[in-house]
Amino acid sequence: MAKKADSVGVLDRISSISDPILCRILSFLPIKDAVRTSILSPRWRYLFASSMSILDFEECLQGVSKEKFNNFNHFVDRLLYIFPNQVSLECFRVDDEVCDVDSLRLYGWICATLWRGVKEIEIYFEKSPMLPTQLFTSHSLVTLKLRFWGEINVPTKVCLPNLRTLHLKVFTPSNDSVFRLVSGCLALEDLLMVPGGSCLGKTAVNIHSPSLKRLVLDFHVLLTKFPNDIDYVVKINAPSLECFEYNDSVGDFYTLSSMKLLEEADILISRYQEDERNATRLLQAICNVQSLFLSIIEAETVFRSRLDPVLIFPRLVFLDFCNEGDDWQGTWLVEFLHCLPHLKKLVLTFATPKRGLKSLPKTVPSCLLFELEEIEILRFEEDEHMFELVGFFLSHALVLKNLVINFAGKVGEEYQWRLSVKEKLLSLSMGSKTCEIVFCY
Repeated sequence: MAKKADSVGVLDRISSISDPILCRILSFLPIKDAVRTSILSPRWRYLFASSMSILDFEECLQGVSKEKFNNFNHFVDRLLYIFPNQVSLECFRVDDEVCDVDSLRLYGWICATLWRGVKEIEIYFEKSPMLPTQLFTSHSLVTLKLRFWGEINVPTKVCLPNLRTLHLKVFTPSNDSVFRLVSGCLALEDLLMVPGGSCLGKTAVNIHSPSLKRLVLDFHVLLTKFPNDIDYVVKINAPSLECFEYNDSVGDFYTLSSMKLLEEADILISRYQEDERNATRLLQAICNVQSLFLSIIEAETVFRSRLDPVLIFPRLVFLDFCNEGDDWQGTWLVEFLHCLPHLKKLVLTFATPKRGLKSLPKTVPSCLLFELEEIEILRFEEDEHMFELVGFFLSHALVLKNLVINFAGKVGEEYQWRLSVKEKLLSLSMGSKTCEIVFCY
């Protein structure tokens, strides 16, 4: 009798909790567990619907057999169409890799979520799905992420006044599609573009956004599939840009506005274009950056001819430079340091140092004399030209505090080898009285 009274007391305490608080509690549960509470009592039957703010197919279908996919699709139909007043979704995320959804059904789901004022939509499909025009005129959307191997048809009218994040891993068929889509996002701050599909010939990437703060352009997938059939004309007008990532070959032409607020740039260039001035235009556009991650496959990309004397990075204090190829000539690295008068930290990763570190110049970059405080060299190899470069740095870096040598690629070498390299490096003359050489394994 006492046990029964205690049980009733517990039920009474739960029943006294208001629906909003119960919904808040259910929102922390996985969707499958929240739905299971509908069998507790008539009051709980539809309570889970009011607790759902995120509908993520990958989360919902984790561990579910393919035979039950159809049941889940019917569940989503009921959730979006039968409970219009209860469901208030914040995020709708669907991936056809974890569920079998036809394009027509997806079309209806997108319309239903937009009608409910959804803030985030993520669509990941193998083939290009049919998208409603309402997707491009939503006033509630804050985040839109689309990924499919096909075309996205951008309507003539685009108005997404509250959209701040736009990720496109798709193919835009017309040259003005990107311009029209981005221009219709008046508050856009984060734009990622990874073109997919067949995009042969010359394509214009035209981006105009006064509010944009982060821009990622990654054409590596297309470049791998069609290395000789794609040419880009890149036009960017984003005066508020703070972070810029670019992964491609050197484009046919660049028209880039001055990025005066740029804090970080990550540039990976896989092959050069015949006109080296195009690479210079790309670097000139990011010359106000503070931190630069620069990876180049071929030295000719930027260093085919003498660097333009007007190419100066007045705010750059951090440079992480990596050469991924083996076609290196001359003194390109030290020449480039002449463009960085206020550099404080330099990180170098050499895939093949033997061909790129020859004939060091007589003129010493000013940053090496008066500004550079830390140098880190990754993949250090026992090579004559590598020692020559390190010796050049040590003898001329008058304010250097730390030189970090990383033997990451030599973990399995004999202790005696590492000891001989350390002794040779420590015997080099140093211009800085406070410099410390640190060895990492």
